[in-house]
This record gives sequence, structure tokens and C-alpha cells, in this order.
Amino acid sequence: MIITLTTDFGLKDPFVGAMKGVILSLAPNVQIVDITHDIPSYDVIEASIVIKEACRYFPVGTIHIVVVDPGVGSQRRPIVLSGKGNQLDQIFIAPDNGVLSLVLGFSAARHITNDSFFRNPVSRTFHGRDIFAPVAAKLATGTPIESVGPTVTNLVTLSSSESPTVLRVDKFGNILTNLRRDQLGVGFEIRVGGMKVRRVLSSYSEALPDELFAIEGSAGLIELCMNQGSAANRLNLRRGAEFEVETGTLNQ
Repeated sequence: MIITLTTDFGLKDPFVGAMKGVILSLAPNVQIVDITHDIPSYDVIEASIVIKEACRYFPVGTIHIVVVDPGVGSQRRPIVLSGKGNQLDQIFIAPDNGVLSLVLGFSAARHITNDSFFRNPVSRTFHGRDIFAPVAAKLATGTPIESVGPTVTNLVTLSSSESPTVLRVDKFGNILTNLRRDQLGVGFEIRVGGMKVRRVLSSYSEALPDELFAIEGSAGLIELCMNQGSAANRLNLRRGAEFEVETGTLNQ
């Protein structure tokens, strides 16, 4: 059984190690995979995009813990999403703050209320260790998902913009947008930061020196890039920025 961890904890503090210790104490045979612990602090949107991109490459039965939790200690709910019977067939454990709203195809959502699974006492500031980690370990060792708590339907979701928007910027300065290739058509023009993008290339090496270009990234979305340079720095763009697109002739 695989349990993945996605957090904004970083690796400087003992938080990630503590979660792993709790998991392994209860489920010593699981394999723990770190997706990332470098989500910017409290950045629920970034975490939701990362888990959406990563989860599809894991096998059936994987349990994903996502802890980016600015509301820890408040009345926000800890939840479990189950994908049994459809494409993902995986389990997601997280706070109900929208961090899982981009994960599609789950068949049931449950509010984690069974405190017999928790570490005691439960810290008001570290539910990753005291709630999410032990619940994941229990599920990994065969505890029925129905036992964690009642079903819920009114989950928190992230609002999405219909305008061309920057979703995130990766470490290389590539700009992930909410556009897909088939939305651009032939002869399109993206106008952003006083510059124009008119080419979708197959690889970075096809670009001219200092050229701003588009590429269809691994998530199936259009990214704005520069060959061996940072498009985000050149354009001074951050997540949430909107830009203009003039579409060309769309394929019928």
C-alpha cells in the first residue's frame, strides 16, 4: 500500500518526519511517497493543482494525504474522498478547504469524526500528525472507509476563472495557464505583459533565443515559456494574473 504526502511544511522542521513516524507506527509495511513539501505556505490553490497533476500516475488503492491547512484548529472539517468504482480508484485525505476540489471522479466524501482513530491529545495546530496521518494508516491496514464518519455533500470548492488566467508558476519560471490547445486555434495571439505569443512549440529547444513561446505541458494545459529563461520574471507575472487571447480558426 502507498501513502503519499503533499504539504507546505518544508523539510527544515520535524513536521514531515513526525507524520511519517505516526504512519509507520500504525502501518509499518506501507510505502510513503513524498509528492512535495514545498507548497508555498497556506497556498491551497497551488496544492490543489499539484495533487491533481500527480495523483493520476499512482496505482489503484493509493492513499493521498494533502495538508495545506490555514484553517487548522477552526471549525473546518477533515474529510476523506473515495474514488472507488471509477477512474482514480484512490483515497484522498485533507482539510475541507477546497484543496481537493480539482480532484475529479470521487464517489463518496466523508467527514472524519471517529476520534478513536486520532492521536491523543489532538493538537489544535498539527492535524497532519494527529488526525490525517493515523486515519491514513488505519485505512491502509484495511479499516473500512465507512468507519471514519458520515457522508457529506457540501464540500468547499475553489472558484475558477473563465478568463485566460495564470494558474501557477513552476521553479523554472514557466507559466501554467488555464488554456487548452484546442481553445487557441490556428493563427492565435496571446497578449501578455506587453509581449505577444503566436507559436505553440513541441519542445523548448525549438525556440529562438529570447523568444517567448507556448507549449502544451504535461498537464495538458498551455504554458508560456522561454528557452533557458524565466517567462514569469520577464513578464512580471504571478498566479491569478489575467491576460488577453485572440483565438484563431478553431478546428471543427
